[in-house]
Amino acid sequence: MFNNCFLLVDEYHILFNQYSFRNEPITKLLQLAPKFREVTYMTATPLYEEFMIEELKDMPVCEVI
Repeated sequence: MFNNCFLLVDEYHILFNQYSFRNEPITKLLQLAPKFREVTYMTATPLYEEFMIEELKDMPVCEVI
C-alpha cells in the first residue's frame, strides 16, 4: 500500500512545537514516512535549525521564494 501513496505533512513546523508532549505519535509518523513512495514536509513558517527535532535535522531543505 505505501508504495502507491504520497505522504504530505503540511505545517510541519508544528512537529517541533509539539514534540515534547506528543512524542509518541510524532515518532510513529516519522518511522512510517520512509515506507511511502514519496514524502514532503512543508511549511510557510520560517524554520530555525536550533528548533528542529533530531530526526529531521539531516533532511534536505528547499526554499521557495
